[in-house]
Amino acid sequence: MSGLIKSSIARKVVMALSGLFLVVFLTQHFTINIASVLDPETFNAWSHFMGYNPLVQFVLQPVLIAGVIIHFVMGFALEIQNKKARGGSYVKYKGSANAPWVSRNMIYSGLVILAFLALHFYDFWVHEMAYKYIEVSPEDPTRYYHETVEKFAPFWRTIIYIVSFFLLGLHLWHGFASSFQSMGLNNKYSPGIKTFAKIFSVVIPLGFAFIALYHHLNPVTH
Repeated sequence: MSGLIKSSIARKVVMALSGLFLVVFLTQHFTINIASVLDPETFNAWSHFMGYNPLVQFVLQPVLIAGVIIHFVMGFALEIQNKKARGGSYVKYKGSANAPWVSRNMIYSGLVILAFLALHFYDFWVHEMAYKYIEVSPEDPTRYYHETVEKFAPFWRTIIYIVSFFLLGLHLWHGFASSFQSMGLNNKYSPGIKTFAKIFSVVIPLGFAFIALYHHLNPVTH
């Protein structure tokens, strides 16, 4: 087992599987968040369910956190391994002749996304934990929409979110499609899967950026 975990192929497969798992979560997260634009009452209902359902809170949430940690740890391990394999860096930089820009800079976009996740956890997850378990405030199924919109009131926070979603798109552009290749998937469906991955990598980050900008431009009036 130790040899398997240390092997390059095993690391790539683990990273691919954890990445696909995070793509599923990203899709679910976007579905809930876009409801804040389309129907605030639905957004409140879904958010309340996610915030108080025991299965979500005590099973799926720890699994999600574990998935994030595994994905980034494997990413760093592979980056270090790749640098050792090629002697640090390319002997002569030849731009996209060596590899596409997105592929060469996955570690950097990943680091920015990791920093963004820390901000996102601070904005929403930490607040939620404090509301329920520290302040022990009563359940309020109608609070989520107002809390979300208020987070995007500062211009600087909205810009950080939009830039982060742009880098997320670049990360997905290479990572989503290549995850299937890492698992050895190569058949007649591969071109269609790759096309879907590219479309997803553009539409979902743009959708998140739209949500952030929409709420910044449409603040809650009290």
